[in-house]
Amino acid sequence: MFSFSVFSQDAEQDFNTQSISIFKNGSAFFLKSGTVKTQDGSYLIKENIPSALFGTLWIHSKTGELKHISSYYEEIKKNRQKRATTFEEMLRINTGKKVKLHIGKDEVIEGTVEEVVNKKDTLIDFNLIPPSAVITFKTSDRWLTLNTSEIRRIEFLEKPNQIVKFQSNDDNLVVKVEFNTKKTDQPLNLMYLENGLSWAPNYLIELIDDKAANLTLRAEVVNDAEDIENTEINFVVGVPNFRFTNKLSSLVDFFNSYSGIHDIQDFSNITMQTMSYSGVELTTASMSDFNNSDKPIGSAQEDLFFYTLKNIFLKKEGCGHYPIFKTKVKIDHIYECNLEVNKTSKYYYQKTFLFHSDYKNKVYHSIKLNNETNYPWTTGTAMVVKGTESAKPISQDQLNYTPIKGNSFVKLTLAPDVNIKHAEKEIERQDQAMRNPAGKKNYLDLVTVEGQLKIKNYKSKKIDLNIRRTIIGQLQESSIEWLKLGRVNRSGDQNATTDVCWETSVEAGEELIITYTYNVYVPD
Repeated sequence: MFSFSVFSQDAEQDFNTQSISIFKNGSAFFLKSGTVKTQDGSYLIKENIPSALFGTLWIHSKTGELKHISSYYEEIKKNRQKRATTFEEMLRINTGKKVKLHIGKDEVIEGTVEEVVNKKDTLIDFNLIPPSAVITFKTSDRWLTLNTSEIRRIEFLEKPNQIVKFQSNDDNLVVKVEFNTKKTDQPLNLMYLENGLSWAPNYLIELIDDKAANLTLRAEVVNDAEDIENTEINFVVGVPNFRFTNKLSSLVDFFNSYSGIHDIQDFSNITMQTMSYSGVELTTASMSDFNNSDKPIGSAQEDLFFYTLKNIFLKKEGCGHYPIFKTKVKIDHIYECNLEVNKTSKYYYQKTFLFHSDYKNKVYHSIKLNNETNYPWTTGTAMVVKGTESAKPISQDQLNYTPIKGNSFVKLTLAPDVNIKHAEKEIERQDQAMRNPAGKKNYLDLVTVEGQLKIKNYKSKKIDLNIRRTIIGQLQESSIEWLKLGRVNRSGDQNATTDVCWETSVEAGEELIITYTYNVYVPD
């Protein structure tokens, strides 16, 4: 048995993790290698078999000597122990010791426990044995037999044992790797995708002045997969396509049960501070370890980008933060407003402008961040503060995916001193311009619509303004240039759909009026 156990190996001990690529969807790709000990051309994995997802588990022999891989369950006896919790257990593990037993109403007997017998210890018909255990007890001049149900209290006259040791039969999964030769040492590579390890991006935006800010990205890592030591970690930016990973590989789970993800986190780095939180280890890396924007921090592979950090230690069932980069970026202050989309209802359009205070036309003070680094920015939470030394909180929003040379907008606050009023009116209508494809007896009218925007800047400085709207209909003219992005229309829809944006500026205390027109089909 001893010689056989030597070759029953532990996957975590026999393989070194070369790299891990962590995705934001809660899965990670492990790449490992090692030299394993074999017996009669076989290597058995019995401990820490990875919970590999279906179709992703690959075991490869560097020398091409791999013959076959299989798995099965075997029944093994495991030594276990627990603390005694009943009179029977306490007396059984303290056989031969002197005790006082308080039995009946007020009787006390002193002596030595000779034997404790229950149903599992006898071949006699179970119905002949009482439900409680039977104790053989020796006093100074006699032997007594009694049931544990008669005992009210036990007094030990010497220090008692409290730990019950026992064996249990467990079904243990075994993965067997067979080779074509009987070499004692065989090099193996191992790669697989596993649930339980994910990361979330957290950004800090420190506003330096009106034109610049510091942008910091750190990874908040969740690890419920396995212990990792001194490993290269790739934080993946992009949307992977893992089509068949909703179950485990049959090699490690015959029933193809789904492997869930727990919300327990761990991440640590070379320089860190450790604190205790609800029994889970939380680690925070030193802020001095950030990468500068001019240093390579990863690489692009197809449509994915990999932020790469080296020499990482992550323990299972912990949590941590780790800095990826810190860089100075150019910003622009923009005031944004998103108007409601127009309708194609028969009664939506009026003959005159109806301006009124419209609470829906909210104007937000935002910043535009320009990505002039050599790596993309992934979507993540964004905390915005004013200043670096004595930072003042401004807002928390989301920084969206930003490609190299691209830009993103982050909302700061509402801007009540920038007012936008919006109204539309019908200026022309062509009755029954065409038959409605949705009904043979129905017609559509073609309405020409004029819209007007009144923008008032009550601030003491000039502002840059972006006003966006989705317009259903055919665009005609605008008093200032608008940016246009058409959408793909649904089949049978006679109206085009276009996203438009007016990019303009308004001087301090001034009012700007924008007019535009479009045509739209509505029911007659």
